[in-house]
Amino acid sequence: MAWIKEEKLYALIILLLVWIMAARTPLDTDMWWHLRAGEETVANRAVYRVDDFSSTRDGAEWINHSWLSQVAMYGLFRTGGFLALSIWVAVCAVVSSYLVYLRMEGHPLLRGAVLLLAGVTASVVWSPRPQLFSLVLLALIAWIVSRYRQTSNWLVLMSLLPIFALWGNLHGGYVIGLMYLGADVIGDVLDQLLRIERSDQLIARSTVILAGFSILAGLAVLANPFGLDMWRIPFNTVGVETLQNLIDEWASPDFHQVFQQPLLWMLLGLMAVLGISPRKANGRTLLPVLVFAYAALTARRNFGPFAIVAAPVLATHLDTVATGWVSSAREKLDFVKKLSSGAQESKANFNPMMRNIINVALIGALVFAAGYKTYEVNQPALIDENEAEMFPARAAAWMNEVGLSGNLFNDYNWGGYLIYALPGSKVFVDGRTDLYGDAILDDYLAIMRADDGWEALVEGYQVDFLLINPETNLARFAEIAGWQALYNDSTAVLLRLEDKK
Repeated sequence: MAWIKEEKLYALIILLLVWIMAARTPLDTDMWWHLRAGEETVANRAVYRVDDFSSTRDGAEWINHSWLSQVAMYGLFRTGGFLALSIWVAVCAVVSSYLVYLRMEGHPLLRGAVLLLAGVTASVVWSPRPQLFSLVLLALIAWIVSRYRQTSNWLVLMSLLPIFALWGNLHGGYVIGLMYLGADVIGDVLDQLLRIERSDQLIARSTVILAGFSILAGLAVLANPFGLDMWRIPFNTVGVETLQNLIDEWASPDFHQVFQQPLLWMLLGLMAVLGISPRKANGRTLLPVLVFAYAALTARRNFGPFAIVAAPVLATHLDTVATGWVSSAREKLDFVKKLSSGAQESKANFNPMMRNIINVALIGALVFAAGYKTYEVNQPALIDENEAEMFPARAAAWMNEVGLSGNLFNDYNWGGYLIYALPGSKVFVDGRTDLYGDAILDDYLAIMRADDGWEALVEGYQVDFLLINPETNLARFAEIAGWQALYNDSTAVLLRLEDKK
C-alpha cells in the first residue's frame, strides 16, 4: 500500500519545486520603504498616511493602501530578519500555486508541468512586497468561484466579503480581484445570451447572485482607514503617464529577455490547445484570460495574475488534447499499445515497499534542497554583497558615519532604500508613484537627463545632495557645474554644490 497517494505525491513534488524557485535573497527596490512605513505605523500606533520621507511631497496626505502588509512585513523582519522575509515570499508562492493546482483538471503530471510553467512566468513578481498578498488572494477567489460553479451554493460566496475587506487593507491590487469577478460574470452572461452549451452552466439566478456578491465585494473594500479614497488608488496609479518610461515593471514585456519569455510560451500554448481541443471554450473561461492577457502585455507586473488565471485553462484543454492523442495512438499503433500495457504491468508488479521508500527519499531530497537554498540565499555575506551592488549601501553608511543629512536628489530605484538607510535625510522620489504624480516625475527625468534648466529645477526643489550613479550624464554635468564629489565608489557618487558647504 502506498504511503502517499500518487496525485498527492505529484502535487507535493511540484510545490517543493515552486518553493525552490521562490526562495531567493529578499532584496527589492520598494521593500525598504514598506518596512520603514510599517515601522512608523507600529511606533506611532496609527496608520502612516502623511509623507515625511520625501522633500518633494513633505507633509502631503497619502493613501497608504498597503499599510497592513507593511506592518506584517516589518513584524517579520524585526522577528526573523531577511530569512523571515524570504520564507514569506516562498510561502506565498506555494500557497497561490496550490490554489491554482486545485482548479486544474487532468493527469497530475500534466497539471504539474503546467503549474511549473505558470510558476516560472509568475516568478518575475515573487519579491518581498505587498503585491504578493494580491497573488494569493486572486488565486483564492478564483478557487472560491470555481467551487460555486460546482455546487451552486451561494453560501460559498459569503467568504468573498471578509477577503475583500482584508484585501483593501493589504494592497491596492484588490482591483484585479474585482476584474476577475467582473470578467467571470460578463462571460457567463455572454454564454447565456449566445446559448453556448457547457457542463457547468449556471442558471440566470445564479449569475445574478454572483454579480451581487461581486458588487458587495467592491463595497467591502471600503472597510479601511481611508474609506472611499481607497477606490481612487487604481486610477491614481494608472493615471501616472510616466510609469512606463520610468519603471520596468510597468513597461510592456520585452521578449528578447529570456526571463520574460515564459509568458509568451503560455500565450502560444493557450492559442494552440484552444485551437485544436475538441472541448468547447466558453465566455466565462475565455474572457478572464483575455482580460489578464491584455494586462500582462501592457505591464510586466501583471505576469503573476495572468499565470494564475490562465494555467487552469491551459491544463484542462491540454489534457483533453493529450488524452485524445494517446487514445488514438493506442488504437492505431501496436507499439504504443504494448508500451502502455507494459508500463501498467510494471507498475502493478513493482514492490510497494520499495516504491514507498523511493517516494519518501525523493520528498526528503527536495525538502533538504528547499531548506538548503533558503538558508544559502540568506547568508549575511551574500545579502551584503547584493545590497552593495543594487543600492548605494556604502555611500549611505558613509553619510551616517560622518553625520551628513539633507534633501537628496536620488536615482528613482534607490529612493525606497534611502528612506530606510538614511532616516535623517529626505529623498526626491521613490516607488510611491501615486504620491508624486507626473509633474514631479517629469522633473525628476529632466534633472536625471541633465536637460536644459536642470540646475534651476534642483535649486527650486532645494536639493542639498545628488546621490546618483557615477556613470550618468547628470554626474558628469554636475561636476562641470561646480558640484563637488564628497564620496565615490563603483555604485554611487555623492555630490554637493560648492557654495552649499
